[in-house]
Amino acid sequence: MTKVLLLIGSPRGRKSTSANVGNYILEKMKENGLETNSLLIRNQISNEEKISQMLEKIQEADLIILTSPLYDDCQPYIVIKTMEKILEKNVKLDGKKFIPIISCGFPEPHQISAVTIPIYRKFVKTVGLKWAGSLAIGGGEMFNRMMQESGKKLEDLGKVVEKLLNALNQIIEDLSSGNNYQDVELRILPDFWYNKIMVRIVSWMNTKGWKKMAKEKGAQVDAVPYSQ
Repeated sequence: MTKVLLLIGSPRGRKSTSANVGNYILEKMKENGLETNSLLIRNQISNEEKISQMLEKIQEADLIILTSPLYDDCQPYIVIKTMEKILEKNVKLDGKKFIPIISCGFPEPHQISAVTIPIYRKFVKTVGLKWAGSLAIGGGEMFNRMMQESGKKLEDLGKVVEKLLNALNQIIEDLSSGNNYQDVELRILPDFWYNKIMVRIVSWMNTKGWKKMAKEKGAQVDAVPYSQ
C-alpha cells in the first residue's frame, strides 16, 4: 500500500491555509485506499528527538506532500531547517515522490513559481527524490480568513473555492493512481486583479501599509544596511 506523508510547513499550524489544503488532500487519498499520515513541522523541529522522528516518517513514506506558505519569496524557516536536516542526516529518499503545494497572499502565483519552486526542485534533485509536480496558489490567504470567520471547512466555502478544489482533486486523482501532477500556477481571483493598473494600485497600497506597520514597530523604514 502506498504510504503518503503530509508535511504542513506553516508556522500557524492547524489554523493555516496550508493545513486545510493538506488535510483535504489527505482525507480524499485515504478514501482512495492509500495509507496516510501528517506532521506539523513546527511541532517536530524543536529538538533533535522530534526531528529524528520526523525524518523516520519521511523515510518510511512513498509520497511526500508539502503544504506551505510563501515567506519573502522563499520557504519559511521551519521548512528550510527540515531540508537542511534531511541533507545533514543523509536521509535515504531515492525513488520517493515529492510535491510542494504552496500558497501566498499575493494574487499572482508567479510570486511562488519564480523563486521558491526552483529551490524545491534543486532540493529534490540533491536528495534523490522524484518530482511529482507542484501547485502555486495565488491569493490563498483569503481562504484562511474565510474559514476562520465562517467556521466552515475548505470544501464548504462555495463557488469562490471551486478553482482550488478542481486543482486539488486533480492532484488527488493523479497521485492516487501512481501518476504525476503538472506544474501549475493557479489564479484564484477574477482576471481584472491581474492587469497592470490593478497590480500597481495593490502594490502601492501594500507598500504604504507595510511602511506604516514597520514605523509603528520602531523600524527604520528606508534603511539600507547592506548598501555599503
